[in-house]
Order: sequence, then C-alpha cells, then structure tokens
Amino acid sequence: MLSETNLDALWGEVGSFIGIERAKLHQALLAATAAVPSRLGLSITSLAHHDDCVSVGLSDGSTGTCDLIVGTDGIASTVRALTLSTAPPVDAGQMAWRSIAPIRPHGLSKLQFLLGDGCFFGLCPVGNGQTYGFGNVSEPRFHDVVQGRLERLRERFASFGGHVQDYLATLETDEQIHCSAIEWLEQDKWYANRVVLIGDAAHASSPMMGQRGCLAMEDAYVLAEILRSAVSVESALDTYVRRRKARVEWVQQASRAVAESFRLPPAMRNAALRERGDQLMHQRFAPLISAP
Repeated sequence: MLSETNLDALWGEVGSFIGIERAKLHQALLAATAAVPSRLGLSITSLAHHDDCVSVGLSDGSTGTCDLIVGTDGIASTVRALTLSTAPPVDAGQMAWRSIAPIRPHGLSKLQFLLGDGCFFGLCPVGNGQTYGFGNVSEPRFHDVVQGRLERLRERFASFGGHVQDYLATLETDEQIHCSAIEWLEQDKWYANRVVLIGDAAHASSPMMGQRGCLAMEDAYVLAEILRSAVSVESALDTYVRRRKARVEWVQQASRAVAESFRLPPAMRNAALRERGDQLMHQRFAPLISAP
C-alpha cells in the first residue's frame, strides 16, 4: 500500500463518493428533466448571430431562433467550431482503456489505483455488483483496432496483481472495451454573443482528477442560477465565465500534475506517495469542496 485516503472525510458535507454507470446517470438526469421539451437524434449544422437572438439550422433541415445557445456537445463540439474556434484538442500523451465487468474482485468495496511504470489500472465499484475498470498508459496516441483488443489489454497489464487479473478475466469480448487517446482543450473564450460553451466543449482536461463530468454539471447549475437574476444574457455570460474560470483552471493544473507524476521513475513516485500521498490528495481537492 502506497497511500490511502478516506474519501468520505475528504469530501465532508459535499456527500459520499459514488460510482455509477453513465447510462444510469443519464436515466436519472432525463427523469429529472422530463418536463423539458427535447428532440433527440439531431445535430446543429449552422449558427447565425443577431442582435437579440441566434438562428440555428439542424440536421433534419429545420431551422429556428433562440435567445441563447448552450453548447454542451463535448470535446469535439460543433457549436464551438461554428462559433469560437476550429482548433483541435491537444493530445495529452496518454491512452486509456475503459470497460465494465460483472464482478467485484476479491470483494472490492472502494476505488483503487494500482500503479506500474508509466501506467496504472483503476478499479471502481458501480451498481449491481459491477466494477468499472480503466487502464491508462503514458505513450503517444495510436489506433487500437477492436479485433484482438481484449487479448492485447490482458498482455499490456499482465504484470499487475490479482484484482486486475480477476477483473480482466471476466471480460469476454473485444467490444466491451472502449479505447481512446486522452485529449486536452484550453479554450480562451467560452462565449460569443448569445452562444456559450459548458463542460468539455469549453475546457476538457485529462481524467486524472475525475472531474470532467462534475465540472459540466457545475457549469450548467451556475449558468442557470446566473440567468435567473441577470439583467441581460450578455452580462450573465460574462459573470458565468468569471465565476467558473478559476475552478476549472485548478482542475486542469492538478490533472497535469497527476499525469506528470506517472512519468516519474516508480521509486521516486512511490516514495512521495508513501510520505505525502494522503496530504497531496487533500491539497488537490480542497479548492473544490466549496460550492461552485
């Protein structure tokens, strides 16, 4: 054991650490917004700014006007490309393999990170006795074809211990594993006129802080809160950015620091974790405990 942190003590009144499948989270969010009109299976194809509205074209050929467009469409945001920047995300020099298996290795009950040389494997309990597994390796991006992916993943982490081997042994097909390069996005501007970006569309970072989805939901909450009392849409967007920038930049900086630590020689990294691992965890997340 290199380091151990009590996450309930770390987060305090914020609430417990909970692992949840993305599909289950989507179901909960959709249920909570059931009264909001929605149209699925569409994408934005064009945007045009006017003094007090935005014209939008959709992939089904329909058009409309809106008081405000909120781009929540992720790191490859179409809204960002149509409005603010076509610059692509930056490669972070890490590859990640993610999956969910119907197992709790050796009764796994809490988040674990098992560290290797320039790599790690994480295990997180989620609902229904399942476990989310994520392998991460510091190396330039490449395309890992689906065929044979499971066997290659097992080979890549063959030197890891029992929990990882038990987890990987439960996976059955190549298609269970999602593989992607880790990318960054540092967008100077988050809005133009009446179009604003939130979440990864504005400020994607590596997953090292586990905060990308959290920041997106915080963005949405803060933006809605500000819009309720703002004298104008334009003033609301300026206030939103000023309120969110410092918190987002902290997460990005801390994510970089964690990523760099995995590139250190294992002996140096392990010594630092044994001596100060819990302290570093508390320092890293302390600025996020206060309300956004």
